[in-house]
Amino acid sequence: MKSYFPSLFISVNKKYIFFISGLYLFFLVINLPANMVVSFIKIPGNIKISSTSGTIWSGSISKLKISGINLGSVNWELHPLNLLIGELSVDVSIVNRKQYFKSEVSFSTSGKIEFEETNFKFNLSSLQPLTYGMPFSYAGDISGYFPLSFFHKNNYVGVNGKLSLSNMVMISPQQQSFGDFFIDFRAEKEGATSGRIKDSGGELSLDGQLSMSKNGQFKISAKLAAREKNSSLEKVILFLGRKDASGRVLLNSNFKLWH
Repeated sequence: MKSYFPSLFISVNKKYIFFISGLYLFFLVINLPANMVVSFIKIPGNIKISSTSGTIWSGSISKLKISGINLGSVNWELHPLNLLIGELSVDVSIVNRKQYFKSEVSFSTSGKIEFEETNFKFNLSSLQPLTYGMPFSYAGDISGYFPLSFFHKNNYVGVNGKLSLSNMVMISPQQQSFGDFFIDFRAEKEGATSGRIKDSGGELSLDGQLSMSKNGQFKISAKLAAREKNSSLEKVILFLGRKDASGRVLLNSNFKLWH
């Protein structure tokens, strides 16, 4: 009788060898030095990277600048085992003194991008390079906490969390204060996100709604009013339209975020 044990043994050995080889290559790749990988990537001219260290698995960039904006230092921690289920998951933190962005970002093979436990805080004055040449600039603190948000272009976008805007000021060239505001975001059915906008005191009274649909359509509707009569802010608001019966100006805007 012919024995199948030798052929079975060889087959099992081959699978074992392929598994070990694949595992070895996997850990070899994720432990590649980060600076080696960056040197092979074609980086756009508006992005400047200084002093990359660590590996693809766990690395850092001492300074990242995009379009003249200094974002600060970047650190990342990859979750390599998630790659085995077809998902790239990484903890990312960007810190520049008191400004920061922290989140766990996941990319799936279906094209879905998910953000968990996202925290950030920055000052609008740090974005001044974007308003260079314009007759106005802005200042104020923006912070947010978003437990879970996800995005899939041309399919759905879901944002859950709260965005806070504090000490908002426009300089044009005189300084005009607006006050403090917050936006509560909630992911809805059919791949849409809605948000409630409210002021929390200050010169500008604001109450409104915004929405983002799955096809990238962004809509905002808000009622504005200056708390102080005959103030410079009231004159600015009147440029947006006429007052209604309640003494507020209605603002409507509708545009595409992506195509």
